[in-house]
Amino acid sequence: MKNIDLFQATLGLGSEWFVTKTKFKPTEKRLDTYLDFERWSHFECPVCKTLCGAYDAKEQVWQHLYFFQYKTYLHAWVPRVSCKEHGVKQINIPWARERCHPARLVTPGRHF
Repeated sequence: MKNIDLFQATLGLGSEWFVTKTKFKPTEKRLDTYLDFERWSHFECPVCKTLCGAYDAKEQVWQHLYFFQYKTYLHAWVPRVSCKEHGVKQINIPWARERCHPARLVTPGRHF
């Protein structure tokens, strides 16, 4: 099993998501995993759950649970959908569910 396949399986990503690459930096005790979504995928509107096409996407970074003793970061292009009823909305991210904290969004100036 290749490392990309390993992370694809262990992250439990839906069929529209895939791991593009990983970067392992042992001297920094850091693992970066890069995710993207299949082009032309449809995602649920976070308000009404209607399947909608992607409108655009923004790269975001989350600090995930540690992988053994290594800090782990998920980098992903996160789509917004264009819902006919609710307009443009960011989708709910499967690895960043509310009240479930396997990953925390990393924002500039925020320290852990």
